[in-house]
Amino acid sequence: MASSYRSNFQTNQPPYKLIHLCADIVVKYASITKIALNVLPAELFPALLDASLRELRVLPLSMLISHWPLAQLTYNKYNVYPTIQHLPLVYGILSHLIAANIDNFTRKNSKLKVIDLRGITIDPNGMLTFVKAIMQTNQHPCHHHLTLSFDDDQLRRKYTQTDHALTNEDQVHPKPSTKRLKLAHQLQFFLECHVDTNNYHEIGQLLRMENARIDVHITSLRCQEIGCKKILSLLRLLKPDEITMLNLDFNDLGGKYFPSLTNQLQHCLRLTTLNVAYNNLTRIQITLLSKSLLYLKSLKHLNLSGNRLNSLLRQLLANLTHSVEILKLNYCCLTNRDLFDLAESQQHCQHLSELHLESNNLAQKLESVKCLLNRTINLKTVKLSDNGIDQGIFISLCHTAPSIQHVLCKWNEEDTQQDHALP
Repeated sequence: MASSYRSNFQTNQPPYKLIHLCADIVVKYASITKIALNVLPAELFPALLDASLRELRVLPLSMLISHWPLAQLTYNKYNVYPTIQHLPLVYGILSHLIAANIDNFTRKNSKLKVIDLRGITIDPNGMLTFVKAIMQTNQHPCHHHLTLSFDDDQLRRKYTQTDHALTNEDQVHPKPSTKRLKLAHQLQFFLECHVDTNNYHEIGQLLRMENARIDVHITSLRCQEIGCKKILSLLRLLKPDEITMLNLDFNDLGGKYFPSLTNQLQHCLRLTTLNVAYNNLTRIQITLLSKSLLYLKSLKHLNLSGNRLNSLLRQLLANLTHSVEILKLNYCCLTNRDLFDLAESQQHCQHLSELHLESNNLAQKLESVKCLLNRTINLKTVKLSDNGIDQGIFISLCHTAPSIQHVLCKWNEEDTQQDHALP
């Protein structure tokens, strides 16, 4: 049995069945070269850090969690019951444990090349401390994959998946490219950042760190209530071709910096999600934004909610790439002309499968709504809540749509919601 673990130890079993087995194996067999655990029990974490794995080259700590209702996490005087409410606290503590022990761990494991820390989150105030701790204590060349997420909703979604979802090979054992492994003298950080007024300066300081041993890659950026100027300064520090998600809702993007911001967007060629909702964009700003959309060939999700489109939707739709799958236009004061333009765009936006039209007073524009639903090609879901549409009219609308499978509508006066699934 020992030989089967000497070169590779990989398992997808639930953590509560593996706690004692893993601890014994990790401590006993020092010639392990790769550990791939899709879920690493917190109870195993101290033993793994203390073990002398002299041949270890790959240490993926992806999905590092302690499943509730396991025994409480107890380490370095920390006692935490890892419930959903405590997730940020749990991951903040684990990140500090890693930072505090990384020197001892890498010193014992001189051949270590990859440490994958994706799935671990750090509170905003502790992120910079964590990065500096690794930079200062790391005695050997290492290559680090790191994802830091500050989005609590994202955490809840990520860590309440089923065990089956967690067994995806890409999650269990990410495969860094050979090209990146050659950069072993650098620390490679892959970040998901949620930036607000509380941590803006820390994020900026991290991005400005000039050190030959650190290379920061931000793939997902959410900026909330920090303003256009600060967003622009952050984007200028990033590698725009690496950003895949950009969330800029509730930022009041008006002012003289918006043209520069849209110019910067044109370089985000891998962007798949763009959210500019609730920014009170003017006609000029919407025009500038629509020009930037021409360059976003990978865009799949666009949220324009909360902006008065002022009959400019036609221009936006004309510049959208055919790859867009989800379009959100809630609270956009859509006109009959906008709805007609949406209907006309169905030939162009052939991958559009989900359309949000909530709170647009569509009860006064029923003929335009019918025209839109009749012209759909691949549209599967339409959300029409809070539009003052009578329930009987809503049901008749559903039967005018040839391709739509779900039409969701909520009536304020009845406080009920109907999800009409068509056969």
